[in-house]
Amino acid sequence: MANPETPKTPPSSTTPFPSMPTFDPMAMWAQSQQAFTKMINDSLTRWQAFGDQYASVEQQVASHAQTAVTQWAQLAKDAIAYGQQLSAEARKLSVEAAKKMGVSA
Repeated sequence: MANPETPKTPPSSTTPFPSMPTFDPMAMWAQSQQAFTKMINDSLTRWQAFGDQYASVEQQVASHAQTAVTQWAQLAKDAIAYGQQLSAEARKLSVEAAKKMGVSA
């Protein structure tokens, strides 16, 4: 009777080891450079967006500051004018009081 088992074939001489990934330093270098370039470009894009947003906020702050200075200047002008009115009224009252006391000019 014949042996029912099939004979095993020896491994071929061309592939003694299973397929292993090859080490390609240039491909790894290119991949790392691409990743680094993408990281830098993304970073620059974020910094540009931050700069644009900061410029917008800075413009708003400058506008509010200019408005505040304008209002303060108007308040100072009004205070000076009110001081002049009070001074004129005080002189007028002083002259009237002196006339009532009999002082002539």
